[in-house]
Amino acid sequence: MTNSKNYIGVFDSGIGGLTVVRSIMNIMPDENIIYFGDTARVPYGTKSEKQIREFASNDVRFLDQFEPKALMIACNTADSVARETLEREFDLPIYGVIEPASRKAASVTKNNRIGIMATAATVRSGAYTKMIEIFNRDAQVFPLACPLLVPLVENGRFSKDDIVVTTILKEYIDQLTVHDVDTIVLGCTHYPLLMDAIKSIVPEINVISSSDAAAEALYDSLRRHGLLNEGKGGKHRYYVSDDAESFSRNASIFLDEDLDGEVDQVRI
Repeated sequence: MTNSKNYIGVFDSGIGGLTVVRSIMNIMPDENIIYFGDTARVPYGTKSEKQIREFASNDVRFLDQFEPKALMIACNTADSVARETLEREFDLPIYGVIEPASRKAASVTKNNRIGIMATAATVRSGAYTKMIEIFNRDAQVFPLACPLLVPLVENGRFSKDDIVVTTILKEYIDQLTVHDVDTIVLGCTHYPLLMDAIKSIVPEINVISSSDAAAEALYDSLRRHGLLNEGKGGKHRYYVSDDAESFSRNASIFLDEDLDGEVDQVRI
């Protein structure tokens, strides 16, 4: 096995975690990344907590063989349910999406009323509510499960000009604006692709991408510890547990650019 100490390991239940990869690439273009998408078992958001923890452990076990310098949980569901399990099982610096997005939301809200758009499993975990209240004791958090959004994005439906997209989004957002929220966290890594559509509906509301917040927090940590790659040009490798060809076709949508590395299917 090639020593990959200079790599960042990133995993998700499928392809949505590529929005985190995109954010990492934008902020840290010289970082090497190994991505694993558990496309054979997507989505995690509808699974039991026991299954999510088991799947997440399998994902990290696969990435751990590459000896990454950091591990990013690029899945809100896995972060909310399996984070503690992963920290017990693996001797790795583990980063997630929920803490940085919560910290950012807690700091930018003016009226302390924050909405969360997420999968059912993330909402059930209560992770965002607990984390935001750590950073802002006065905050009121309104989590909302949005089960129709991942299938929409997976099928390439996220344009602000798509009437189906905007109709579904408005139905969800109305359930948050009734609580007078001034900040909404996109608590699923698929949802950043819906940013333009959401902002067209509620331009006055702060919309926090958990993908961007996670990449920013990772950058700050690596910089503080002197672990940033500089001036070398990042290399990227992708692994999936199901059809590699299908992943390759759709990856550019989430990366907002052509895929720049090999994709291999593996069994875990």
